[in-house]
Amino acid sequence: MDKKVQGAWLIHHTNKLQNVTNQGQYQNTFVAGKAGILLSAISETNQSTLSNEKLEVLASASNINIGFELPRLLEVLKEQELVDIAPSGIGVLGITTSSALQHTSNIFESLVPKSIEISALELAEFASVKPVKSSELEKQLSDDYKLAKNEILQLFYDSESIGFVDAEAIGKNEKLLFNGNLFRRDSAVKTKLVLDSLRPSEQVSLQELTLLLKQKACVSYVDAVKILGEPLFKKVNSIGFFDINIVSNNQEEVGYLTLPSAFSKYSSSMVDDAFDLAKAFVASLTYGMTKSTYVRGQISMIDRLLGALIEGREVGPVSAIGQDYKILELKGVVSIRNGSKGGRSGPLMRLLKKEVATSPHSQ
Repeated sequence: MDKKVQGAWLIHHTNKLQNVTNQGQYQNTFVAGKAGILLSAISETNQSTLSNEKLEVLASASNINIGFELPRLLEVLKEQELVDIAPSGIGVLGITTSSALQHTSNIFESLVPKSIEISALELAEFASVKPVKSSELEKQLSDDYKLAKNEILQLFYDSESIGFVDAEAIGKNEKLLFNGNLFRRDSAVKTKLVLDSLRPSEQVSLQELTLLLKQKACVSYVDAVKILGEPLFKKVNSIGFFDINIVSNNQEEVGYLTLPSAFSKYSSSMVDDAFDLAKAFVASLTYGMTKSTYVRGQISMIDRLLGALIEGREVGPVSAIGQDYKILELKGVVSIRNGSKGGRSGPLMRLLKKEVATSPHSQ
């Protein structure tokens, strides 16, 4: 498996493992994934240094326990020569999302993972290409990884119950395995399964919203519900048909929808936006263009804004920066500070992860 793809699956599986009380046989998966999540949070396009205070803020925002998990994960990253640890903080190599996934894969391999852990990644990869019968995968995984019958059954049980893959019974001892989450390789098959269960009027509404999302990449929750109606929205959202990102400020919280496959470039969307950074970035920009007022800093020339950010220049100062980009700051995508520019004072923003702004749907 390609290292970037494997790294993306490790992040995916780790996010699922965080929702269970015991990671069981998937400890190496969990450690590698957590290390990758931390690396993404603390790294920038260029080499950087972080104070301990900033480190702990970013770690907490990434759902990493400061007292128990953080020291161990820093040691893991240090062993890979990705960070330097000092009493006052850490130094971090320049890392892109793509290279963070490769490093996540390297960390996983250095931990000497169990066969069942590697098989769980392969299983998810197979199920992301197209729905596949459990009997077909049972033979292939058993041959490839020398897993006994009981280990295969345990793998299928774990993968379904933890959420590594989705499963649907199609017979007494047969299930159809597929992936309907953020990282599905091709949404066409799963989309067909959903559409086939809908009434003709619901199909028309869903197709209308899907077309709008393909055109704009990002649509507000309110507009989506207007098109679908609340019952249909709940139905398709419950199966992960959409991704929802929240833009929050001191006045309101606004949800924005994207399609899981909306950010694919030359490879799968799971690699391009494994940490959900581009989608969060686009949601904040969309809010700035459609909801923000001129007084607080409405975005009117998006191309110039993106150009300045990609070049490494600070933008602002406007009050919206200090309010609408909090989540992106906590994800380590941007840095925000109060300063002066052009005779004005207020929040200024600089882009830390330049590749996030080069997604086709960020432009």
